[in-house]
Amino acid sequence: MKIERTGDSLSVSCPAKVNLFLEIHGRRPDGYHEIETVMQAVTVYDTIALQPRADGAIVLRCSDPTVPAGPDNLAHRAADLLRREVGLPAGVSIALDKQIPSGAGLGGGSSDAAGVLAGLNELFELGLDKPRLGGLAARLGSDVAFFGYGGTALCTGRGERVTPIPADLEAHYVICCPPRPLSTAQVYENLSRLGLTSAERSASVIMDFLARGDFGSACQSLFNRLDEVAVSLSPEVREVKELLTRRASTAALVSGSGSAVYVLLDSGARAAEVAGCMSRVGVGRVFVARPEPISNGA
Repeated sequence: MKIERTGDSLSVSCPAKVNLFLEIHGRRPDGYHEIETVMQAVTVYDTIALQPRADGAIVLRCSDPTVPAGPDNLAHRAADLLRREVGLPAGVSIALDKQIPSGAGLGGGSSDAAGVLAGLNELFELGLDKPRLGGLAARLGSDVAFFGYGGTALCTGRGERVTPIPADLEAHYVICCPPRPLSTAQVYENLSRLGLTSAERSASVIMDFLARGDFGSACQSLFNRLDEVAVSLSPEVREVKELLTRRASTAALVSGSGSAVYVLLDSGARAAEVAGCMSRVGVGRVFVARPEPISNGA
């Protein structure tokens, strides 16, 4: 996440994420699932412009007409929560340029919410530290807290407990997003129905390879417990995954609950070549990305 101030307004670049590892450790008493995931922020961005309003209102405009712009939008909810938490009377105009596809497992909505929290903290000079912002983020959604840190992190609980981890991996991502999104709730509901019973895995193995910059071993350790479920629910995801695996000559993986599918490649030229091939066959939106560094947003 990057924050830039221009006069009395701020611009926040809100990155996407991919899940390099995702294991589900059962359902919690609160109804959520206990997860263990390694998230990586990547250089695909939504952009948020924030400007104070004297009338006390929260007004959100979005470049994507399919995205709700009212109180149901997570960015709107983030602004409302922060204002109530600190007793801030000022309003804010939020202009959201939406580039991260919705319903793709790339965390766009969560990143936008984290960007609003960090941006308003900076805009109004509130002085809230990362733990305080992280507590607010956890009240908004499972992935929101991660985007307050960015970089590479181990996220546990329902995803709200964030531990930044070292990663020295020179990687290029090709991310393909089929046109139709997947419902996170539907994917989790079908996890039990499919009866996936293979032994639970630990993120410790891939974390070691990431810290050592062992590209080949890290690629072999990529894992997502929801991958098989997403593929079973969406013929488009299945087709894109199979095609991307063939084009890249390395295994593709669903990010989060889908529908986005990605591969890691060790060459920018190779990533551009694979992305070009995928774009030409019309699989939906295709991105080439790099790991994004630690956030400056708090």
